[in-house]
Amino acid sequence: MYREGMKGRLFNYFMYNILYAYLIKLIIFVTKYLIMKNIVSNLQDHLSQGKQLNLEFLNNLYNKMKLQGNDVVDYQHLKAQSVSPQCPNCKSIHIKKNGHQQGQQMYKCKNCGKNFRETTGTFVYYLHKKELMLDYIRLMLEGNTLRQCSKELRISLPTSFEWRHRIISALRSFENNVNFFGIMEIDELQLKYSEKGRRYKTLEEYLLAKELKTHNVAVLSMIDRSGNMLCKLTGLDNVKRDQIDKILLSRISNNAVICSPDNEEFKNLKTQSIKEKTIITRRTKKYGQHGLAIVKDKENDFAGWINYKFRGVATKYLQSYIMWYVVKHKYLLSRVIDDIGRILNLAASDWEAWYVYMRLRLKHREKLT
Repeated sequence: MYREGMKGRLFNYFMYNILYAYLIKLIIFVTKYLIMKNIVSNLQDHLSQGKQLNLEFLNNLYNKMKLQGNDVVDYQHLKAQSVSPQCPNCKSIHIKKNGHQQGQQMYKCKNCGKNFRETTGTFVYYLHKKELMLDYIRLMLEGNTLRQCSKELRISLPTSFEWRHRIISALRSFENNVNFFGIMEIDELQLKYSEKGRRYKTLEEYLLAKELKTHNVAVLSMIDRSGNMLCKLTGLDNVKRDQIDKILLSRISNNAVICSPDNEEFKNLKTQSIKEKTIITRRTKKYGQHGLAIVKDKENDFAGWINYKFRGVATKYLQSYIMWYVVKHKYLLSRVIDDIGRILNLAASDWEAWYVYMRLRLKHREKLT
């Protein structure tokens, strides 16, 4: 009887300890993953601060988030307070709050009735191991390769590839903020067509890719003397006149002076809707300050960055890398810790980044003309 009583007490003791350990783990899980942590103590003061104070906040954001134990989903929650989420179904911004799910704010579209989270469509949508993403951005800005990032954070190589492309897909929306003033230079950059990383399932796919690889792809490069820069993938072989006109029309100021190469597609811009702009080619240049030296230098730098650092990229991802380069030279400070907050802020501003990345991943090639 005594032994049986001892066995029962020991069994209850071990069961109690096991249940206690699971309870502690459950509390840690709920605290870490299901409860949003506020990054700022006073939201109203944060949202009302000026541009300079906001830049200082972004410069110190990495250290602040690491000290407080915040992750990228916490910052996405903060960003939703200043940039209105949009409905993933109808793109409407007429939405209302609709409770919480797993610690995240839920919204309901007033237009179509769609329910969605504050992370839906963003670069953190369906993101696992969210606590590692902040350090991944740091490693990415330090210039580490995909393999180095995966080894450092103990994630798989496909996950490292996916995280990089989630981030740079979000940077595509930055082009909406680029405009040009005064003297600007435009030129055409030629790069080799690529389907890097693709495996062909049929002979027809291989033969089509082989034919496309004989072509170049054209990138329209634009920069003004104030440092505003944009590059845009336009299609196969050469930039077309109507493409140049469409890209420039809404981006240039009334006093713009356009310095361009001496070829037909650029010269004939005078007959298009931007004909009131002064267009100076190499043959017709009148003053010493007009030329293409700056844009040529940036083109050479970008081509070297793509071809030597990444050993080329698939053409379907090229525009994402272009915008990474533009953001790097226009918005970042070349100081890794300061730049983490700036990249995170830009990535969190795009509510379609995940959809853009998934469309690119699932299609075999970029649609080119």
